[in-house]
Amino acid sequence: MSFPRRLDSLSIPGELRDSIGATIAASHPHEAGGYLACTRRGDRLYATDHVPLDNVATEPRRRFVATTSDRVPPTPRVFYHSHTSPSTLSGLTGVDRRNITDSLALVVFAPHGTPYSYRLFRLGLFSWQEMPVTTADGDGSGDPDEPPRLPRLV
Repeated sequence: MSFPRRLDSLSIPGELRDSIGATIAASHPHEAGGYLACTRRGDRLYATDHVPLDNVATEPRRRFVATTSDRVPPTPRVFYHSHTSPSTLSGLTGVDRRNITDSLALVVFAPHGTPYSYRLFRLGLFSWQEMPVTTADGDGSGDPDEPPRLPRLV
């Protein structure tokens, strides 16, 4: 999947973050995942729908594996999955890098079942590169060109 112009960020509204959080909490301590259907406006993606998928991994506490489904939204979309082990950092693991087939991946770190960190990665020509994840919930204050970032662990 390629985009005609560079993407700068992903913006997720509160109701979709709540939906992702509920899916992760219901699956905990197993990893959860799915897709965010998105629209593109300029350099940004805006999440418009949350499509959770079942984890069919043989070790669901350590990996998220989903079977192909007709529920997978068309591009632009973002694949997401949770990391639920405190020993698994909030970034992409080596297994993630080898197995994620989409070019955009959101890792939600939730060691206790509640999302704690959001990190978005885009597959570049040679490696995965991190991009900002922002909230789509503007309160009218601040710079509309720089929406607030969601929490992110290093």
